[in-house]
Amino acid sequence: MITKQRPSLRFLLFATPLMASSAFVAAPGWAATLAKSEATVELNKFSHSPIEVEAFTEAFTEIFTSSSEVTADADAFAEFTADPSPKKTSAFNFSLSKIEGEGKSYFGQVKSVAGVIGYNFLVNAGQTFSFDFSAFLGLKTSIDEPEFEYASASSEVNFQLYNTQNNKDTKTWIPLDFFSLAGKIKTLEPGDFLSYEKSANVTVKPNKVFLETSFGGNEETAEAFIQGKFSRKFDSLTYLTLVETKTNKVKASKAIAETPEFSSTLALLLFCLMGVGYEARKKAVAVKSK
Repeated sequence: MITKQRPSLRFLLFATPLMASSAFVAAPGWAATLAKSEATVELNKFSHSPIEVEAFTEAFTEIFTSSSEVTADADAFAEFTADPSPKKTSAFNFSLSKIEGEGKSYFGQVKSVAGVIGYNFLVNAGQTFSFDFSAFLGLKTSIDEPEFEYASASSEVNFQLYNTQNNKDTKTWIPLDFFSLAGKIKTLEPGDFLSYEKSANVTVKPNKVFLETSFGGNEETAEAFIQGKFSRKFDSLTYLTLVETKTNKVKASKAIAETPEFSSTLALLLFCLMGVGYEARKKAVAVKSK
């Protein structure tokens, strides 16, 4: 059984057009912001095959702009190939969120999700359930004008194994093991991190663990690549369900206040109107006094 899922994209665009007028002061030089988050996971070398599989993706983009250009990208793909031969069973998925902004005022955010589920791996008493995995995560942010711009990127990659006893009701699922890889960068704000966690039955290859970060300043990056293996022996017949998901989020914004400045022509016109009003009020007072 092969289940593939193409991206489900939803776009909400709110744009305010640029109003060109001599009544506004020219803004400082336009600069760009960038926020990017991506992740990829591959699962293979299964000891058992699932009875049923599922793959899913989702993407969301939201933009508000004024006198600016914003480019937002969201992409996701997921595939789970289940075969009676466990050696031919594998899963692969990735998701990407990216946003770039240039101009005077804008806000944008992008979210992408991808995942796979393998339902009811049947493991008999005394058997060991196992599979190999590899996970990649990459984050990047960049700004030009710290006083006006903001960029952030985050990613969460994880898989969890449940004892499900042939039941799709998630309320009855019993969590057994897990692996999690996560990171976040928020340019010029505290809280940057990149780390992973795992349960005892998950092992990572020491020479296949790569974590690299560059935090601080107007440009920040975080990258991780981990290869490992899950293995666990079961004393009694057990139905297992494996859930792997990833979420990538990015935000970028810029806000420069536009201060109105009257042109000389407009100022002269208003001055004349004020003068006419003053003379009219004088005449009205004179009439009342008579």
